[in-house]
Amino acid sequence: MKKYLLSFAVLMMATALFTACDDDDEPSHKPQPVDVSEGMFVVGSGNKRSNIDGNLTYINYGNGTSTLNAFQKANGMSLGKTANFALVYGQKLYIAVDGENLIWVCDKNTLRTVHRIVTTELLGTTDGISPRALIGHEGQLLFSLYGTDGNGLVAAVDTVDFKLQKTFRAGSYPDGIAIVGSQLYVANSDYGNGVNPSITVANLSTGETKELKGADITNPMQMIAVGDNAYFLDYGTYDEMWNQVGAGVRRIASNGTVTRVADGTAMGTDGKRIFTCYAPYGGDGTHYYIYDTANGQTTEWNPSDIFSPAAIAADPVTGDIFVISYNENPDTHYPGYNMTTYANQYGADGTFKKRYDCGVGPISIVFNTDVKYE
Repeated sequence: MKKYLLSFAVLMMATALFTACDDDDEPSHKPQPVDVSEGMFVVGSGNKRSNIDGNLTYINYGNGTSTLNAFQKANGMSLGKTANFALVYGQKLYIAVDGENLIWVCDKNTLRTVHRIVTTELLGTTDGISPRALIGHEGQLLFSLYGTDGNGLVAAVDTVDFKLQKTFRAGSYPDGIAIVGSQLYVANSDYGNGVNPSITVANLSTGETKELKGADITNPMQMIAVGDNAYFLDYGTYDEMWNQVGAGVRRIASNGTVTRVADGTAMGTDGKRIFTCYAPYGGDGTHYYIYDTANGQTTEWNPSDIFSPAAIAADPVTGDIFVISYNENPDTHYPGYNMTTYANQYGADGTFKKRYDCGVGPISIVFNTDVKYE
């Protein structure tokens, strides 16, 4: 009798274990992907006149700190002269260094270099001069290059072996690039000469290109994609007294029509709204605008404690806005272009949150975003 009872008890325990295993096989809560933002990278071009190399600052949201010269500290060497742009794509951070004709490829978590793309070795000494802007697309890294005498192009390399995949011929001194659908948009700045500025539109599949020109395309520099439209920041022109005129953001519709949407000398986006600083050379004061791409409305806002804005960006996950400013030179009372700078963080409603130190010559901002499962 005792043996029977023992056997029955063991059987019931085994049944319970099998039932538990079945429940584990089909959990009631399945992990869901969640977009997270852990910080941001700020690329500084340095200051050529003061012999200051380019630099990388990392701002960590988790502990509220900023690390200046983060690339140098991680790798024990300089970023190089005139760093220009940064991109986070996958688990890598890419940094274009115009003055060195190279693109650093780093692990985005450790910042240690895993590869270096020497653009003159990849494309030759005619086409491989001065890499400018970067974008990731379908496992490829695309980047614009000035080339010799501004005869520029956009090149694409594989992000695993970094071999050249294709090139697209662009216009005069190409800079910002963006992709909307199957179309690649390239801002051909003409180096501010105002003689041959344009927007190149290239079909990524066929390689066919066309040029957009017009009165509202005078010195296009930065390019972004929001929804079904490409937008570019145009630096405008200068009058006989060197006053900057007509700088702002333009929208390119799918039919190639260009429309002005907001004044600005710096531009950033959270993927829905476009934020601008408008501080034209020779102008009187600084203004800040928000353009809502959904309804086409532009509103003005007034962030606090900015001496002289250098760059603006918005976190695509949190919606927080960052304005990077030059410090005041105590001797001249003008912006200290060879001094360290600072980034002010504001909530999506414009409320000030925190200030962070940044490097010299801030020029490009990219956010350290990822997808986690909760």
